[in-house]
Amino acid sequence: MSEKKEQAPAPEETDPTEVEIEHLDSQPDETKPAAEGQPAERVEKTEPETPPDWEDRYLRLAAEFDNYRKRSARDFARIVKTAEGELILELTEVLDNLERALSPEHRNGGLEELVKGIELTREQFQSVLEKRGLTRMKSIGEPFDPEKHEAMMQMDSDDIPEGHVAGEIAVGYELGDRVLRHAKVIVSRGPAKKAEETEKE
Repeated sequence: MSEKKEQAPAPEETDPTEVEIEHLDSQPDETKPAAEGQPAERVEKTEPETPPDWEDRYLRLAAEFDNYRKRSARDFARIVKTAEGELILELTEVLDNLERALSPEHRNGGLEELVKGIELTREQFQSVLEKRGLTRMKSIGEPFDPEKHEAMMQMDSDDIPEGHVAGEIAVGYELGDRVLRHAKVIVSRGPAKKAEETEKE
């Protein structure tokens, strides 16, 4: 009796549509898991920030600073010109009085009248400068100070202590708290006898 061979079952035919669906399902899902009852939210990819252009920023800052420097220089020059104009205008009044003092009408008044006119003009001139902050230094009898005085020579003095200003060749001036011109002075060496002893030593 012959045995019947069992035939192997034929492979089931798969629907190509189902394969495509499975392939799509196998791709990673880029959606965030949605909370219950809410639609899924898709995650958007953010591009990296562009680094700042430091060179461009530096050039802009340098240009702004250069403009500020030029503007400040123009403003300062304008202030100086205005101050100069005001001072010159006040000095023209002094010049007017000096010309009046030297006019023929005042010359007929004699030397005394001429001197008086010049003295009044000097006082007016000094007043104009003092209003601008100019002051005369008091030097005689003061200790010698190289920050204010310029020693021209030395002399013996019985009245002025050694190292103090005994005489003044040219007046010194200060503008505010700044020395505008050093006073040219004569410095005391003390009494003559003491000066001789110092030289012998």
